[in-house]
Amino acid sequence: MLSYEAMRDMVQDCSLNFLLGSGLSTPYLQTLGNIESLLTQLEARQSLSQEAATMVRASLYKRYFDGVLLRNPRILEPDAEVRPVLDNYCSFLKAISAILINRKSPILNKEVNLFTTNVDIFLEKALEDLEAEYNDGFNGRFRPSYSPVQFKKSHFKKSRHYDNMSEIPVFNLLKLHGSLTWRIHRPGQIVLSPDLKEVLEISKKADAASSHLASLSQDTIDDLVAAAGATKLDDTVKAFVGAYESLLIVNPTKDKFRQTVLNDTYYDLLRIYSNELEKENSLLFAMGFSFADEHIRQLTIRAADVNPTLMIYVLAYDEDARASIAARFPASSIRNGNLRVIAPPPTQPRVPGQTTETVRFDLPTINKTFFEGLAEGKRESVPPASASTDAPAT
Repeated sequence: MLSYEAMRDMVQDCSLNFLLGSGLSTPYLQTLGNIESLLTQLEARQSLSQEAATMVRASLYKRYFDGVLLRNPRILEPDAEVRPVLDNYCSFLKAISAILINRKSPILNKEVNLFTTNVDIFLEKALEDLEAEYNDGFNGRFRPSYSPVQFKKSHFKKSRHYDNMSEIPVFNLLKLHGSLTWRIHRPGQIVLSPDLKEVLEISKKADAASSHLASLSQDTIDDLVAAAGATKLDDTVKAFVGAYESLLIVNPTKDKFRQTVLNDTYYDLLRIYSNELEKENSLLFAMGFSFADEHIRQLTIRAADVNPTLMIYVLAYDEDARASIAARFPASSIRNGNLRVIAPPPTQPRVPGQTTETVRFDLPTINKTFFEGLAEGKRESVPPASASTDAPAT
């Protein structure tokens, strides 16, 4: 089990990094499920006609669009369904900010790197609502333009009367798979589109294509291909696919890295991720992330291998997730023993002597179990009273 003292010392003395996945945005946004697997299998069907492949691809894009992308505009004006998830992000960021404020080390900057594969806008909205200082790669006012050189800027504040200067916490938000708020202004220039109007425009094309994709609701690639063969490719489907693929997001396929290296922005972000983990005394918490993305997994393994001062804690949703994640990190690949996969216990007593409730490492539970205690300076075990499994990735 992690002790409070060990974790306190690490967040005090290490460069702090987080890798945040789609599991943190549930239940409001869906996770990928088997969409990535189906798209990957589709890419392998070389003999499939272009029309049938486009139909299957459109069907899978629409599932992801409806379950994740189209639900983002509501985050801008949170309703009762959005608010709980947004509040979870805000609570997490407030705890991390308090940890940074309380840092005693004069050597380390009061900054944290938030790496995420999520293309949703929960983190941006939470940072805005908290009026936190953050770098998201954009600079400018009338047409904010994106460049990775905008990261790694420290922020200081002077007192009003005596010009005393103090560093304030800064969040570096690095969206490894792009964002719904990104759009191309001209070749090579990404600008900010905070109103998500592109998503709303694509939704009209998705609605127009819906009737032609209705029969493609199967969950195996063979069934999808069979249904596509019996359906004529319509212009509305082509229009939806074209509009969807104009979004500046990395599509959920295992071929995503080939797309990534062709785009300088995505490549630079992956390079920053690798470089930050290779710094001396770095700490990474991976949350809501399954490491099914083999490219990020390989970068993480490489960093753990070349940097014995790096420590990685993967907080798995439950025991099944812990076993699945651990299987992706064979012992032979983590030679320094500096990666651990931690799961909650299967059950935890609500009240001593009474019935138990299932514990899962969702965002509010992670925050209460680990980071709020550190932010408040509590002197107890982390996680407190939950007997979490501190399991090496073997």
